[in-house]
Amino acid sequence: MTAHPLTIIILVIYLLILLLIGFLSSKKSSGGLTDFFLAGRGLGKWTVALSAVSSGRSGWLVLGVTGMAYASGLLAVWALAGFVTVEVFMFFFVARRFRKYSESTDSITVPDILESRYQDHSNILRVTSALIITFFMVAYVGSQVVAGGTAFSSTLGLSNTGGMWFTAIILLVYTVLGGFHAVSKTDVLQAGFMFLSLVILPIVAIIGLGGFGPIIEALHNQGPSYYGIFSFGFGVAMNLIGIGFGSPGNPHILVRYMSLRNIKEMRQAALIGSIWNVVMGWGAIMIGLAGRAYFPDVSSLPDGNQEAVFTTLGSELLNPFFMGILLVAILAAIMSSADSQLLVGSSSLVRDVYDRLLGKGKTLDGKRLVLYSRISIGILMLLSVWLAFSAKEFVFWMVLFAWGGLGACFGPALLLSFYWKGTTKHGVFWGMIVGLITVILVKQQPEWTYTFLPDVKNLFSTILFGITYEAVPGFLMSLLVTVVVSMFTAKPKNAEQTIDDLAS
Repeated sequence: MTAHPLTIIILVIYLLILLLIGFLSSKKSSGGLTDFFLAGRGLGKWTVALSAVSSGRSGWLVLGVTGMAYASGLLAVWALAGFVTVEVFMFFFVARRFRKYSESTDSITVPDILESRYQDHSNILRVTSALIITFFMVAYVGSQVVAGGTAFSSTLGLSNTGGMWFTAIILLVYTVLGGFHAVSKTDVLQAGFMFLSLVILPIVAIIGLGGFGPIIEALHNQGPSYYGIFSFGFGVAMNLIGIGFGSPGNPHILVRYMSLRNIKEMRQAALIGSIWNVVMGWGAIMIGLAGRAYFPDVSSLPDGNQEAVFTTLGSELLNPFFMGILLVAILAAIMSSADSQLLVGSSSLVRDVYDRLLGKGKTLDGKRLVLYSRISIGILMLLSVWLAFSAKEFVFWMVLFAWGGLGACFGPALLLSFYWKGTTKHGVFWGMIVGLITVILVKQQPEWTYTFLPDVKNLFSTILFGITYEAVPGFLMSLLVTVVVSMFTAKPKNAEQTIDDLAS
C-alpha cells in the first residue's frame, strides 16, 4: 500500500538531502585516510554526540524497544537502563582516553589501537580483530538493507527487491562520496528525525487519550508482570541490562570518540549524548505503552507484529506530513547505523589489511588510499546485498548476536588496554577468541559439540542465575581470560607510562 503523496514528498526530500550532504562532503574526505574515516579529527561536540547516539541505536530503538514495551510493559525499562548506563560511562570516562591515545599514536581503527598499545610486530592482533570486524559488519549492513527494503516497499510502492536495491544505492552514494564527513553530518540530521518522532508521537498519543489514565488502566489490565518494574526475575532483568555490554566494543560507536575536534569538549559531548539517549529511550517506551491503550490486543496490529506499533500508532494519529517524519525516522535509524558499519568494514580492509599489512614499509599515497576505501565500500555493499538476498534468515540470526559478539571481543580488550598496566598482547588475543566462541556457543551451539561439551547456554544460565543473553557470558569470559593470561605473559614496554599519560 502506497503512502500519502505528502508523506512520499517528505521522504524524497530527506533522501535528496542525504545525497547533497554526500556531494558537499566529498572534497573534505579526499585528503587521506584520517580525513575519510575520522573527518580529520575535526568534528564538533554536537556532531560527535548525536552521531554516536544515532549510529548506535539503529532500528532497534524505534521498532524493537517500542515493540518490547507494547508486548512486555515496563520490562523495557531494563533494556533502556542497560545501554544508557554503559554509554554514559563510556562517554564520560573512556572516550577521553580513546581520543587522546588515538591521536598520539595516529590510530584510525580499533586494530590500530590494539597493535600500537601492545607493540605487536607479529600483526596477530590486527589480523584477528580486522577479520572479526569485517565478518560482523557485512552481516550488520545486510540486515539494514533488508529492513530498508521492507520500509521502502511499504511507502514507495516498490517491490521488496526494489526497496533493498534502493536502500543500498542511497547508502552507497553518500557514504562513498563523503566518507565520515558525510556519515557524521547525516547522522546529526537522522538523530533529529528520530528525536522528533520519539517525542511528538507519545505526546500526541497521550493527548489523544485524555491523559495518562487510559495508559495506566491498560497496564493494569495486562497484569502485575506488565506494570511492575521489579516483578521480573533477576535473570530476565539482567538479560536486558546486558544489552549494554555491547557498547564498549562496537567500532562504529567507538570511532566517534576519536573524531572529536577538541578533547576538552568531550564532557559536553557526553552530556548532550546522554540526554539525547534518555529522552529517545523513554519516548520509545511511552509509544509502546500508549500503543497498548490504543490497541489492547496484538491482533489489531498488522500481522500481529508487536514491532508495528510505532507505524500503526503513527498512521492512526498523525497527518500525512508528520507521518512522513515518522517514516523518515525509521529510515534514519536504519541508515545511520548502516553507513557507519560500511565505513568501519572498509577501514578494516584498507587501513588494517592493505595499508598496514600488504603495504607495510611502503609510502602509500593518501588520495590513492581514499580511492581504495571508496572501492572497498562498494565491494562490502555488494557482499551485504548478496547476503541479504540469499540468506535473509541467516542475516537476522547473525545480527542478533553481532552487537554482543563485538562487545565481548573488543570491550574487555579496550577497557583493560586503557586502564590496566598489566594487560598483555597474548591476554587480549585469547580474550577476543574466547569471547567470540562463548557468544557463538551460547547463542546457538552446534550439535556436533555435544559430543565433548555440555549445553553451554544452560551451564552459564546456572552459573549466572538465569542470564542467557550471550553478550553477558561472552564479555565476562573474555574479561576473565584476558586478565588470567595477562598475569602469566610479558606486558609491553612503557605500559606504566602509557596508562599514566592517559590518566593525566
